[in-house]
Amino acid sequence: MSAQGPAVLALDMGATKLASGIGRGDGQMSRLAHAQTHADQGAQAVLRRALDLARGVYEAELAAGGSVQAVGVSTMGYTFDTHVELATNVPGWQQLRIPEALGATFPGLPVVIGNDVHVAAQAELAWGSLRGVDDAVYMNLGSGISAGIVCGGRFVRGANGAAGEVGYSLFRGQPEELMAADGVAPFERWFGGAGAGRRLTAAGLPGSVAEAVARRDDPAAAAFIDDLWTGIAVMAANLCCALNPSVLSLGGGYVRAEAGVVAQITALLERAVPYPPAVVRAAFGADASLRGAVAIALQQLGGRR
Repeated sequence: MSAQGPAVLALDMGATKLASGIGRGDGQMSRLAHAQTHADQGAQAVLRRALDLARGVYEAELAAGGSVQAVGVSTMGYTFDTHVELATNVPGWQQLRIPEALGATFPGLPVVIGNDVHVAAQAELAWGSLRGVDDAVYMNLGSGISAGIVCGGRFVRGANGAAGEVGYSLFRGQPEELMAADGVAPFERWFGGAGAGRRLTAAGLPGSVAEAVARRDDPAAAAFIDDLWTGIAVMAANLCCALNPSVLSLGGGYVRAEAGVVAQITALLERAVPYPPAVVRAAFGADASLRGAVAIALQQLGGRR
């Protein structure tokens, strides 16, 4: 065992990329490996590719004389023994028996599985922008819109483990035609990357948020981006009014793109929230969920909070 404590194997299974690596109690990672998800090939193929990736990292660590004490996994939705809920990005993902597949691949090792945004928030809590913060909110803004909530120094999971699913919020002051019962997250469908891209194309504008940001000298593109950021800022303000965090940490593709959403959220919170939190950028970027998988594996071992 290293001076940094036990080593754990981390695996992140996302809608566009897969990642694996070895992590330790200081938050550092080694033996990083990546692959494309290729969601169009279906859930079983994606799961096999992910397990092969993680097994390669695991075997490389053992071959180098190391040892692994647990496996932490970050993935879409909420994973149960026989199925996955609230995960629609990869066809057939809901029908997977992920714990069974992991147990067969890594027999004898304790395995813990968490929602990708929730574990990203726990990485921020363990080593990043929320370290030492008792009351905080982490928001992931990009293809998906979701949050992780910390109250009294503890991560809030909710009755069904789905606290922070703000993408399912109703944002027009009335019921939507399609809602959670239909497998649709209305706020995310409108403000998330895919939905925003569809709306941009329908308006005859560049087909992605990044392209629209790059063309903000075009009044139509600028107006669209301003409306997009305003809607997200309103959601953040409502969340902060309800939870009274001292820190709001922002992560995800919209934030990493330096597109102006952080400034717009900060400005609105200063006016709309009775006790505005400090608004910070998340410490971890595209590997936030992978680091979160390390955090929950260490918790499983009793090595973290």
